[in-house]
Amino acid sequence: MIHRLPVALLALLITTGAGAAASGCDFERVPVGDQKIGAWIDKSNWLSIENQRLSLSAGDVFMPAWRLAPGGEAKAPAAKLRPVDDIQAIDPFDGRRRNLGFLLDSRLYADGLVVLRNGRVVAERYRNGLAPDQPRLLLEASRPLLNLLGAMSVSEGKMAAERSVVRYLPDMAASTGLRKISVQRLLENKEYHVWTPEEIEAWRRAGGWTTNQADNSIRAWLSAPGRWDKTLTERQAPLFGASPDDDLLAWTLAEGNAMPLSRLFCEQLLSRAKPEHAVLWLSDAQGVELASGLGLSLRDFAKLGQLLVEARSSRSGGRIPRWFVETLLASSGLRSAEIDGLAKGSEPRYGFVHLGGARNRVALIGAHGTSLYLDFDKRLVIALYATRPGDNSAGTLALLEQTWKAIGRAVVAPGK
Repeated sequence: MIHRLPVALLALLITTGAGAAASGCDFERVPVGDQKIGAWIDKSNWLSIENQRLSLSAGDVFMPAWRLAPGGEAKAPAAKLRPVDDIQAIDPFDGRRRNLGFLLDSRLYADGLVVLRNGRVVAERYRNGLAPDQPRLLLEASRPLLNLLGAMSVSEGKMAAERSVVRYLPDMAASTGLRKISVQRLLENKEYHVWTPEEIEAWRRAGGWTTNQADNSIRAWLSAPGRWDKTLTERQAPLFGASPDDDLLAWTLAEGNAMPLSRLFCEQLLSRAKPEHAVLWLSDAQGVELASGLGLSLRDFAKLGQLLVEARSSRSGGRIPRWFVETLLASSGLRSAEIDGLAKGSEPRYGFVHLGGARNRVALIGAHGTSLYLDFDKRLVIALYATRPGDNSAGTLALLEQTWKAIGRAVVAPGK
């Protein structure tokens, strides 16, 4: 069966086969680079928070990757971009009114900001060496996009929500711990396997994040005997943290759709968004795309948010299922769990966050402040790349909330 082929071989067949259709989703294999930037950043520390402003935009220097050339023309922004630095906002740390430029630079450590209104760029801001056309790694922020791909696969009949994930992973058939996990349960992203620090480090080594050995294989690690003999619990890990569960989902998606993950992502989402800049997807030494390996320019990250906004009102039968969008937007229940730092009523849904307060607002939140904010009623998208040190504390989330509110007030005229 073709979906059992190693992903690197399958990708080669897809991209070079005589019968392959020209779909604009042909990723090119990129060998690992020098694994060093300057005198001090190397494989041992490239993901340290103090280095990410340089290293996240140079993922292929440190790891093998697949690269997609840009397929769309760069869109001209609105005739006059809205300056954001002078927008007034409340600093959640001391309650004082400050300008947004201060909060972005001194509180959030924001490297880039793109604001879309009705699909047009109305504000754009770059700092600290972030190039507008450079794909930057999303890391943990990629998981909600994988959940979205899963929802699309279910809606199209490629995968069955109630089926166990081992239905799509024959190599894992002997894993009793996975037999009880349905595709739906994995996509909902509400539960968490409790991994030890040693297991997390071994998982990262298997993917090649911290080593560069020829035998690095994420799937060999995932399929080791007894790997999934763990009890699922309600998520107690960092709310927006990465885990081996992400790569389990990535493998399930690739096998269930019989194509490499990067191509699936392109055909389902990128081909509609028409990326303006190159797209990067890091892999292990075997060529298997890693769940946290997606790299996008900030504009292309924002355009994915625009696809979701348009999916709610589209009458053209877009691939993003309407039920998925409505699930993200549905009002919170009376006993909804609260997320410290965000408005009351905020709760995780499929890896995204349904935001409390004003209606029909959703956020995708990654590590260190990187985020994608969607206001469906105002047709507003705010994409942010940031490198704030530490985990996503209540203070970080409160900063994001204030930033979103301030920009929303400034760029959307009352009544429009």
